[in-house]
Amino acid sequence: MRELFQRAGVLGAIVALLGVVVAGLVFGSGQPPDRAYELEQRLRCPVCKSVSIAESMSDTAVAMRATVSEQVDAGRSDQEIVAYFTARYGDWILLDPPAGGDTLLLWLIPLGVAAVAGVVVLTRRRPADEQGQLDDADRQRVTEAVAGMRATAEEEDRL
Repeated sequence: MRELFQRAGVLGAIVALLGVVVAGLVFGSGQPPDRAYELEQRLRCPVCKSVSIAESMSDTAVAMRATVSEQVDAGRSDQEIVAYFTARYGDWILLDPPAGGDTLLLWLIPLGVAAVAGVVVLTRRRPADEQGQLDDADRQRVTEAVAGMRATAEEEDRL
């Protein structure tokens, strides 16, 4: 009975969470995405180095967010704003560096590893003997082992 209540509780929790997700999708904000925030997501924080300036709370990231907002308000395009930051910090400032120049190798290494892994998997040799097929010696050993187990079981039954 206790197990039944636990399962009902888990099921209820899942249904409630799904309801929250559906409600969020249905009644969520229909506003267009914030352009400044999208640009902030693409730029790396020079202090934190592993997060975007949108997620960082460093003073540098705050100043960079203000600069992005100012440039968006001034009517500059996304490319102009990104170019502004890459001119000052280099391509390093982009969380997704362009596929070219010095960063081309970063994009090609995963593709190369995947290709090598695919070739290894496809060309891997299978064992020469067929799976599930026993030779005569193995078949004889299995027959003897089964006969021995049956004899042991018959002896135990007599006792």
